[in-house]
Amino acid sequence: MEDQELIRQILSGDKLAIQKLHSRYVDRIFNYIYLQTNSYHDSEELLQDVFFKTARQLHNFEGKSSFKTWIFKITRNVVIDYYRKNNNRSKSIAMEGGVLETKVGEAESAENTVLRNLHMGEVMQMLNKLPKHYQTVLHLRFIEDFSIKETAEIMGKTTLSVKALQHRARKELSEHINLEVSS
Repeated sequence: MEDQELIRQILSGDKLAIQKLHSRYVDRIFNYIYLQTNSYHDSEELLQDVFFKTARQLHNFEGKSSFKTWIFKITRNVVIDYYRKNNNRSKSIAMEGGVLETKVGEAESAENTVLRNLHMGEVMQMLNKLPKHYQTVLHLRFIEDFSIKETAEIMGKTTLSVKALQHRARKELSEHINLEVSS
């Protein structure tokens, strides 16, 4: 069932539709928040804030963008508020807790899973060395699979600035990886 249909059902009072929409996004939203905060406890609290704000504002969703883009924009704003309240505490990306997982429905061998997780662990360590805005653009584009336009909307930037930011982030990540390989 499409998000738009679930939203219509929710606005009509269907409690089951709320559960379906929540379960569709809860893990992805949590992983994004955890990537931004590196705190399991804070991520749980912020996740509740995201879904509370989403529920309060659902009637305002106009469908100009996908629901996924809309809820990630709410999530980004919740994380920004979190850092404002906490005086921009430093953060780093954590690898435990399932921050990166295979997309639902993809089947792979145990060997491929282990190799992918080893490589992703190394990539995540390199990502951790990048500035926060580089981490965010790479996460949205390549982990959450948002388009350039959707990423721009979530980050509050133009598509051109996201393209440039993505290019610089990939270049710097590549440099970090090359330094590690040659060490």
